[in-house]
Amino acid sequence: MQDYSELRCLFADGTFGRALFRSCDELLRELASDSSEPSRALDHQLLQAATAQSDPTPLLALRCRVSHPFEAWLRGTYGKYREAYGLDLLTMASYALDDTGSLTLRTGPETTAPFVYAEIASLPKGLISPFSAEVIRTYDPQKCGLPHWARLKLQCHNDLKAYFREHGLLLISDWALLADSSAKRVRQSWDFLGVGGLTADAAVALHAAYKPLYRQAMQAYRQATGKASGWQPDAPFLQALAPEQPEARTMEQLEAIAAAIRRLQSGRWQQSSAIDQELADQVAAPQPESDLADDPAELRALIVQALQRAMDAHMPDVISAEGRQRDLLRCLWAGWAEGMSNRPLAERCGTSCGTVSKKLRPTEHATTIATAAALELKRQPAFASCGQSVEAAERLVDALRNHLLEPEREGEVAPLRRWIQQYLSNP
Repeated sequence: MQDYSELRCLFADGTFGRALFRSCDELLRELASDSSEPSRALDHQLLQAATAQSDPTPLLALRCRVSHPFEAWLRGTYGKYREAYGLDLLTMASYALDDTGSLTLRTGPETTAPFVYAEIASLPKGLISPFSAEVIRTYDPQKCGLPHWARLKLQCHNDLKAYFREHGLLLISDWALLADSSAKRVRQSWDFLGVGGLTADAAVALHAAYKPLYRQAMQAYRQATGKASGWQPDAPFLQALAPEQPEARTMEQLEAIAAAIRRLQSGRWQQSSAIDQELADQVAAPQPESDLADDPAELRALIVQALQRAMDAHMPDVISAEGRQRDLLRCLWAGWAEGMSNRPLAERCGTSCGTVSKKLRPTEHATTIATAAALELKRQPAFASCGQSVEAAERLVDALRNHLLEPEREGEVAPLRRWIQQYLSNP
């Protein structure tokens, strides 16, 4: 049964491949001589064997097993969304197919341990690498089969979701997105990107009423259907949520709030890779009604100060991880600040190109910084028009993001790279 002896993986050179393990074939002949197909019962038998003994083979067979649904889901998602969102399959694979079948597990910068169940179960809570080990150590056979569990865990992979967001893709329904959003996020997204007659206070209030009703509705839906997805608000739900207005109006408002959150989180405006001079000019152009109309230097100072405050607030937590990740992150960010690309960075820091892509994500961080700066700037009279439509808000964030990532003149250092150089140079 190849599902248990063939490991689907992404090799260090960035290519897909497979690794075959005869030891797994021999173990399967002992455990399931009468079976020729993978099954939930065999998964459970292998899991019991992995937890009961120090032999790494049962766990290796399970690692092979989960690699197949990983690859199938990644290829299916890539095929569905690649054209609309510009996804890269190899980058996607680096988040899940990072298991090469090694029988040792790295537990620190210079320490390893046998790759057995007792070792992965003893590691502190939090995402561990390879991802197959994280899936197996958290697997609950009472809830579902192992392949389905693997797909669910992959869909919840925070770094993979961040990669999708960086390309404008959010794989979540409007209703789950609303339930997962905080009041602060609702207010921020509505203030900046909301479209409709609601005030920000009204949007926050509607969202606050929605969350407890959603939890109750989802609990009833799961009990009735056995499913965790597919729920839609019905007329009784909408009436209970806002009895003072028609259900159709409440539905429109919920969809508008979700759309604002989705636009703010996804950053669809990030997709241009170079500074658009027309957008940059628009950000730098004083508004006629502003007191700053005759002072471009003061206007520029507002922009620089807003971006500096946003970088100071966001980037230290990004760079200053604790534990064994700290040295790797500082090495990667230092190289990026110097202008290095992924492959030279991977070689310098002793890691893979996929890890570089996962750990850095400069475009995503630049968008977060630009969004925070834009929210501050639009409170200034000179930028008031940028808060009057979604398109104007997007153009403002786009231009600020590009300013962070691209030097103004040839030979200069881009502001975000310069900030990182200064931060890392401090003791």
